[in-house]
Amino acid sequence: MHIKEEVFLDDYGIRRKKFVYDRRVHYSYVFAAGSEVYTVIIGRLADELTFTRIGYEMPADIQFPVKGMAEVYFDVFDGMEGLADFRHVRFTGLGSAVVLQRVSLALVAHYEQFNIGGFVFQAASGGVVDKGRRISLEELYDYLLGLKSVPRYNLRTGLLKKTPRPLIPKGLHAYKTVTRRRACYVILH
Repeated sequence: MHIKEEVFLDDYGIRRKKFVYDRRVHYSYVFAAGSEVYTVIIGRLADELTFTRIGYEMPADIQFPVKGMAEVYFDVFDGMEGLADFRHVRFTGLGSAVVLQRVSLALVAHYEQFNIGGFVFQAASGGVVDKGRRISLEELYDYLLGLKSVPRYNLRTGLLKKTPRPLIPKGLHAYKTVTRRRACYVILH
């Protein structure tokens, strides 16, 4: 993998690298949170054929955007060998919220720079992904994308928890389909 471009986005505190993988242009947004380094990988999906070949589906009655889409995944970055292990990282306090907010900022930066039609990603599930989690990634993403607002309760105290506020900017809409027992999320303008 050869890095074709590297820039620091001052407004976001994130470094962006451009590379080509699987004959598609990808961008890596790198940031630190707590004692970990994370990367958000965004790969261009220019056409619906590539989109469906990878295993994604558009929501019913919605056309694939003319401007194309971007496939998103993120993980702790321990080098390329450990990327996509999707292991849960424990934080004290609001650390995990900081990570998700930084991921959201990377998506906003990418959207503003490249004017794409939308984003697509899947919630990793099972095994090491769910180990140590209080709720699954699927449920967490449902709340953060504004797809779920059911009240949650603290298991220890029985008190009502505050519902997480959606992290997507106004004007963007989130959709969810379940394919092959995996939650697929599409965010469109």
